[in-house]
Amino acid sequence: MQKIHKLTVAYDGTPFSGWQIQGNKPTVQLHLEQVVERCWGQHHHVYGSGRTDSGVHATGQVAHFDAEVKFANLSALQSALNHNLPPEIRIVRAVYARPDFHARFSARGKKYVYRIANTPFHDPFELHRSWHVPRPLNLALMEEALAHLIGLKDFASFTSNPGYERATTVRHIRKITLRRRQGIVELSFWGDGFLYRMVRNLVGALVKVGLGRLSPESFHQVLESRRRSAAPNTAPACGLYLQEVFYRENYV
Repeated sequence: MQKIHKLTVAYDGTPFSGWQIQGNKPTVQLHLEQVVERCWGQHHHVYGSGRTDSGVHATGQVAHFDAEVKFANLSALQSALNHNLPPEIRIVRAVYARPDFHARFSARGKKYVYRIANTPFHDPFELHRSWHVPRPLNLALMEEALAHLIGLKDFASFTSNPGYERATTVRHIRKITLRRRQGIVELSFWGDGFLYRMVRNLVGALVKVGLGRLSPESFHQVLESRRRSAAPNTAPACGLYLQEVFYRENYV
């Protein structure tokens, strides 16, 4: 019987050239397709909810493939895939989805988290897991700037060129939270959709605000300018995590 196999995938993006297959470069999608082919004996395309760049991590990426049911149960399926995957990639959940499910096109929204190590030195256990910003950040100023991002906005100033035409640069950000815990500043973004490098570009500008180099008012002016050249540099990939993808059953 043919079924949609839906996978929730976690990965450390450090050794990979991103999610999407790029020839023989080591990517998460390539490893998943190779392992599925090894287990099923034939190629099945594995679709993801979206791309993540080189060095970007995920705790809740969602993928799917359409194939005959091969394993006695989902636990056996999960174990077989994890046994053959590199240690930096793990299937944290496997289920059979409804017949019309698509990891990308059924998605209603996503949550991204960006982690900043705001400490005098970078903890060795945080290397490749967070962006080290040694100077103290003013979270109150960052909160003030964040207020300008909620709702339906044009984020042209905070997207990089993806190499293809986009219908619009307008996106809906539903919620952003900012917290500091044990020296780690976490920014969490909930949105209906995100542009190429949008979160990293936003974080790069927000850190400038936190350091006092860009006022919340100037941050708003950058947003309103709709010009990428008006915005500060992009934050490093190592601090970004795709934490959750929302579908009909879990979307608020």
